[in-house]
Amino acid sequence: MEIKLTKLSYELEDDLPVRYGHKLRGYFANKFKDVLFHQHKKDGSLRYKYPLIQYKIIDNKPLIIGLGEGAEKIINNFLDIDELRFENEVYINPAGRLNLDQEELFINNNYDMPVYKYNFITPWLGLSQKNYKKYRNNYLDTTTKEKMKFLKRLIIGNILSFAKGIDWWIEEEIVVEAKLEEVSVKFKNKEMIGFKGYFFSNIYLPEFIGLGKSTSRGFGTISREKILD
Repeated sequence: MEIKLTKLSYELEDDLPVRYGHKLRGYFANKFKDVLFHQHKKDGSLRYKYPLIQYKIIDNKPLIIGLGEGAEKIINNFLDIDELRFENEVYINPAGRLNLDQEELFINNNYDMPVYKYNFITPWLGLSQKNYKKYRNNYLDTTTKEKMKFLKRLIIGNILSFAKGIDWWIEEEIVVEAKLEEVSVKFKNKEMIGFKGYFFSNIYLPEFIGLGKSTSRGFGTISREKILD
């Protein structure tokens, strides 16, 4: 599976916190009316699909990721961005850099173990409302092994949601091994359970995409490294 991927990054004089990802999304949502920029349709309903444009603060700097059609939208509109606005903070003519890649995505079964390591560089919000109750009731006080078994199933589900969102129909088995720990995340003025850590897998995923909930706001962002040559 091949997909077009854009990375639009900005150098600002200030360091921004991770939580500014939703403010970055809000600015682009107000500036551009296309549904892919904000997931809101003209009739007010939501686009319940994997977001093809995602907003992140990575290493304290803004980063906007575009996938497939989302990449095209960024390519066609990034020259119109003459400022970045975060509530009362405005950056005029920020120094932007656009990188364009063609990523080949695949399952690598050439080894007896998962060959790619993915680090969650922003908290992973992997628990839906239904799974949150299941986690609290059945896994909160269980062994680490049982907890990881439950969470890795959720990661596989997140990967399949990403694949479906880019029209990638995976027939091979996805293998995941995870090492995660809980973190408290404040989201929409609520305390939520998130996770930090990493997982290994046999699937090759693009760097800096998000998995789980609120990926368009920068949560669940992954970095990638290959552990075997």
